[in-house]
Amino acid sequence: MSIDEAALELIQECVQRKSLVYFSTDVAQIVFQTQILWVRHRMVTLANSVPPEHIGKVVDSKQFFLKIQAVRFVSDRLVSDGVHLQFPLESLRVIEDNRNAKRFIFDANERVYVEMVNPIDQETILRKVVLDLSSSGLSIRTPTQSQLYRPGQTFQKMRIFMDGRVTQEVDAQVVYQQIFLNQKGKSYCQVGFKFDPSP
Repeated sequence: MSIDEAALELIQECVQRKSLVYFSTDVAQIVFQTQILWVRHRMVTLANSVPPEHIGKVVDSKQFFLKIQAVRFVSDRLVSDGVHLQFPLESLRVIEDNRNAKRFIFDANERVYVEMVNPIDQETILRKVVLDLSSSGLSIRTPTQSQLYRPGQTFQKMRIFMDGRVTQEVDAQVVYQQIFLNQKGKSYCQVGFKFDPSP
């Protein structure tokens, strides 16, 4: 599905809010956190957050992905002005759109986190920073990948905190974990959860 006015508005909103977005490719096995700087001359321009050691794999890629909230774009073209990464608008297509579940993205200073019991020992309390939250799920940040967060693993009575207060208690299942580099080049793992529907 090619880009429409609603998708373009979402991109422009990211520019205005300086929201964090995620750039990845079909070859590089890592996701890069970045920002959309501007949309001009039919180009979506990103801050280049790809470290030198990953440039080769990005150059070798055939498809390039941009994830903005609950929308995932793909392009078979990526260009550079020598400093920034640029997606030509005419080559950008929507491949996944879950905007019916509005996603809110947080940064560390917003004090949004989740507490949950380790389902393996049923005792250890885990506290993790929430990266984003929607009505259907959330994602958290952890230092590294772990078998604890393998897809299909269920966590019960996860408590979501905002500004020190519990706002929600949910059961959820892990759907993915992926390595990403933040804008400063530090490596983390993002773990995505899908909420179990209420009985």
